[in-house]
Amino acid sequence: MRPVFVFAVNALLLSLSWLFHRFAHGDEYLILFVIPLVCIIAPYALTIRAMIFLLSGNLMFLVFYSMTGILNPVDVVVLMSLFLASSGISYMVMLLGIAFERYNRSRIVTAERKYNHIMRGLEKIERKGRNVEREMARISRLYEITKQLGSVLKFDDLMDTLFDFLKDNFQFETAHLLIFNKGEFSHSVSRGVSGDREYREGAGEAEEHVVDFKVMVNYLREKGFKPFYMERRSDEEIFNRIGVSADTFSAFPLFVKSISAVLAIEGTTRQGYNRFSIIAPQIALELRKVELYEQVEKLSIFDGLTGVYLRRYFMERLEEEVDRARRLDLTFSVGMIDIDHFKECNDRYGHLVGDGVLKEVAERLKLSVREVDMIARYGGEEFCVILPETTKDLALVVAERLRKSVEIGAVKAFDEKINITVSAGIATYPADGKNASSLIEAADTALYKAKRKGRNMVVTA
Repeated sequence: MRPVFVFAVNALLLSLSWLFHRFAHGDEYLILFVIPLVCIIAPYALTIRAMIFLLSGNLMFLVFYSMTGILNPVDVVVLMSLFLASSGISYMVMLLGIAFERYNRSRIVTAERKYNHIMRGLEKIERKGRNVEREMARISRLYEITKQLGSVLKFDDLMDTLFDFLKDNFQFETAHLLIFNKGEFSHSVSRGVSGDREYREGAGEAEEHVVDFKVMVNYLREKGFKPFYMERRSDEEIFNRIGVSADTFSAFPLFVKSISAVLAIEGTTRQGYNRFSIIAPQIALELRKVELYEQVEKLSIFDGLTGVYLRRYFMERLEEEVDRARRLDLTFSVGMIDIDHFKECNDRYGHLVGDGVLKEVAERLKLSVREVDMIARYGGEEFCVILPETTKDLALVVAERLRKSVEIGAVKAFDEKINITVSAGIATYPADGKNASSLIEAADTALYKAKRKGRNMVVTA
């Protein structure tokens, strides 16, 4: 509402009061009693100065009426009091309204602040929830490796699966799997951007190897083979000693009771280290499972005493060799080897010394054949050998070499030194037999011929 409108209405009412008086209808009082309505409205449109001006104008008009005899002084006082009371009540109502509005606004502002605070808290919780969900998703992916490793029973397959998993789920530059044999470092396999590398103790370190694994193993021992994470800026010296080129380095022992392997990772993050720590125990169990499986598998095909193959496995391989020779039209030979006078050795020195003799003879035989040849323990003191793609004449040469390797020096078993000799019989496919059993029989017959002829010799079928 504009101030001009209020003054115009007030002036109009005063004018109407004067006009009604002039026409002598006696209605000037009625108009004057309407003016308090204007006084009620005026505070909402006028400033205090304008309001004082308006009331002063009304007072002058009433004084004028009093001087002309229209109103007596009492009427002037009553009307002016009515004008002032109307204005005062209006001002009070307005001030109460303003105060109430301010109060409500302050409450609204406080409520808005609380609401905004709650919303910010909810946003933080939501962000944390999303982070937790993402972390749970990452952890779920981490546990996928347990499924992948569940079907792995070979050590090489385990390493391939583990390195592929690291590549797909972690940021790193190079990962090293350090293998231990009875607590001593055996060898390591590394995988990084340049491919796979292998380092074996005593085999000489290749030029492309930067990491000094001996120093690394010693440092791991100092750490008690416990998981750790370190950064170059705080451990510059050990980084240089080991030869780590990345800015971070971490290691995880992967065994349960005694260290069997350690996974060392270059270039991973603190978050990656924490995530991998979750599944490291599970990987250790899988490593132990593979290790036990390979031990069981080894025990199923190797003789526990001599370390050569068992008779059952030898016969399976012999059947395969017969089938291969038949398909490809090849020749191969089979040898039966028996330790001379072994029973007398057992009777004289005891079975412990006899076991020592068997182990030493087996070791000498293994060192005297090619990698493609196969030696097995056939019976108590009998050994047999498969010589692939070997003619009878060449098999005779090989058998003589085996015989001489046993005869060349005394066998040391515990505190005893015993001169040991062997006799051997050779059979060749297909001349002496066309299946496994006939070849074994022919070689065994030749062996007994050697025994009858005086032992310490080789006889062919």
